Amino acid sequence: MKAEENPMNGGDGMTNAVLEQFTTMIGEWIPEEAALAVAAGGKYVHFNGKGHRIPLAAGAPVEPGSIAHRVLKERKRTEAYLDGSDEIPPYYGIGYPVEVGEEPGAVVVLLPPGWRPPGEDPVRFLTGRQDDEWVPVPVGKISHIESADKKTWFYSDGEAYSTTQTLKQLETVLPESFHRIHRSYLVNTDAIARIRKDFTGNLLVETTDGEELPVSQTYASALRGTFGF
Repeated sequence: MKAEENPMNGGDGMTNAVLEQFTTMIGEWIPEEAALAVAAGGKYVHFNGKGHRIPLAAGAPVEPGSIAHRVLKERKRTEAYLDGSDEIPPYYGIGYPVEVGEEPGAVVVLLPPGWRPPGEDPVRFLTGRQDDEWVPVPVGKISHIESADKKTWFYSDGEAYSTTQTLKQLETVLPESFHRIHRSYLVNTDAIARIRKDFTGNLLVETTDGEELPVSQTYASALRGTFGF
């Protein structure tokens, strides 16, 4: 075997064979914008980030507890939410066991924020708590959702409601009109009244109920793309 085709060196020939094996195994459900990583021998041998800011690279070690590590150890399909930061958005990852040459390997699909399985309908309402009452609120009437002090709150017509679901969980089940703009905020784009810059040059979103929400640099370009400015 030529050195450049050695799976431990991330050779293109072997990597392409692995990805072909993987595509045949799971079908054509992977969205075009999904990032793909291949791991074997304790390190990543291939990574295509599709332009997303994901801290992975070919040659990097597989970290204990990561999706790739769990797949390599348990040899079964594994999925998990990956926490983000102010610089890196959260992602949903799914890992699958494959063979890389004669080595056990793993392919990890990293799906962008807001990804939803094909055919899965978004929720139509959220049930929030106010004191000792539970109130179902149509999602179209929700202006934004906030994570604060380890609790999640959503807002409608100036009223605040608490929910046990996290932002990461809500992001996968809400309609496409809900966009992440900050690690602590989801906003309903139908409820945005205006977007402006603050004194530091960062974007601020003003909702139709008068709330001002910060937009982190991580999500600013996606918001600009949605509204075309």
